[in-house]
Order: sequence, then structure tokens, then C-alpha cells
Amino acid sequence: MAIRILSDRKLVVLGASLLSATTIVMFGIHAAETRQPLSPGQHETRTPDNASAAGVVPEQATHAKYTGDPKSSQEAGSPTAPAVQPSDGRTPESKPGAAVQQGNSGPVKATKQVALTFDDGPDNKYTPQVLDILKQHEVKATFFVVGRQVVNHPDVLKRIHDEGHSVGNHSWDHANLTKLSADQIQKEIKSTDEAIEKVIGSSTPMVRTPYGAVNASIKRSLTSAGRQLVFWTVDTKDWSGAAPADMVELVRNRTKNGGIILMHSFGGKNGKLDNTVEALPHMIEALKQDGYAFVTVPELGVKKE
Repeated sequence: MAIRILSDRKLVVLGASLLSATTIVMFGIHAAETRQPLSPGQHETRTPDNASAAGVVPEQATHAKYTGDPKSSQEAGSPTAPAVQPSDGRTPESKPGAAVQQGNSGPVKATKQVALTFDDGPDNKYTPQVLDILKQHEVKATFFVVGRQVVNHPDVLKRIHDEGHSVGNHSWDHANLTKLSADQIQKEIKSTDEAIEKVIGSSTPMVRTPYGAVNASIKRSLTSAGRQLVFWTVDTKDWSGAAPADMVELVRNRTKNGGIILMHSFGGKNGKLDNTVEALPHMIEALKQDGYAFVTVPELGVKKE
């Protein structure tokens, strides 16, 4: 009997040992299952201890675009500014409107000014589409028009004026004024003035030289005649066929208070500016979220009550 009791005790001890071992094994299996492997293409990220998650921009997500020679662009005078890294945690996305979906859900108080400008029109295809978008978003812009385009599409210029946008002189036929004589330059500007005045009843003091090409002689000639030379601070390079998402990103990164953004309402690569039409509404919403009010070039710096 004693031997049997001893055997029972051994069985009890052995059973307890097996139960403990089973518990340890099961705990180990559970712990392993709670750490899922990363899926293909997924990267494990960590937030620096001294930074908040919202303010961190992954290093690999910050990249510069449009760093090529500005003289290769349609607007040869286009300035090249270094890409600006967003300071609010935004990262570039694949869709034009992606950045707009982040952050603020309500309207943002406008504390800065920006002017949208469109060159080379008017035409009867893209200029009306641009005007439709501006009207929908209640934005005023500035159109630098080419004289011969005004003659071909006077009704579109009239709409530009009637809807409250500003008009500027962009020469008669988009010639590089630095390659012309003084008389030829005067004719380019004067003929365009006359075409504009015939449609809207007045000319304009603003001149934007084609390609941004200008020299000291042209500056003296125009300024002495009371003309205002207008260039730009941000070139979207829409004419080159740039992707809409890239245009929105570039504008949002590089625009500063008082900025002038260059786009086109006629021309473009292979005569197409569908990218401009696609990007424009997303660009407007993004800049509104960044606290910008849209004004015409003459209104820049003018405080509204």
C-alpha cells in the first residue's frame, strides 16, 4: 500500500510538472503569435523619442522636383528655387488632392496672399475650363494675354474681364523681346494694348514679357512708359506636361506670402493643358488650407477690410 501511495504521489508531481511545462509552451506560442511578420514592402518605422508623430517627415519622403535648367522651359526666365521641406508633417502623395484631405477639416483663416496667373491665352478650350474652376471656387486671377489670341477669341477675353479677373499684356505673338529692335518691341506691346482695349474698353499697365526674357533696355523702356513688369515666384511648368500631383506639391512647398504662381491657359505640350485643369482645383484647396487668400496681381499687398 505504501508503495502504491508513493507511486500516486509521483504521478501527482509528474502531472504538475507536465502542466507547468504545457503552460510555458502555450505562453511562448501566444507571445510569438502576437508579433505579426511585416508584409512584403512594409517597413517598420519608429518615431524619434524627441519628436511627435504628427511633426515627423520621413527622410525618404522628402525629395526635390523640378531642379532642371530653367532656360529649357517655355518661360526661360523662370526662377529655380530649392525644394522646401514641409514643416507640418505632410508628405507627397500620388494623388493631387491627397494632401488636402489631411489636417484641418474646417475652413482656415486666410492670413497670406497669393496670385494665380495664366499666360498665353485666351483660347476657346482651356481658358473657359480654367474660368469655370475659378468661378466655382470664388477665386480671382490674372491673365496675361497674347494679342493675336485676343483677336481670335474676343468673347473669352470679355468673359475674363466680366468675371472680375485682371488682364495683362503678354505681347502680340509671344516673341522674345530681347531679340527685337526697339520699334518692334513697341509694336508688340502697342498692338496688344489696342486689341485688349477694343474688347474690354481699357488697356492695362501690366506687362509680362514672353519667356520672362528682359534686359536693361526693355526695363527702361517699359518703366519709363509707366508700365508694370510682372514676373513670378513659382513656375508650375504645366506647359511641359508635368503631372498634376507634382504641380500641387511644388506649389504647396514653394509658395510664400505675396507669391505669384505661373500657369497657362493656352498652349502646353502638344497643345494640351489637361494637367492644369486637373491640378487647379486641388491647388486652390491646398493653398486655402495653408491660409492663403487669392488676389489679382494689382491687389497683392493691398489689405482688404
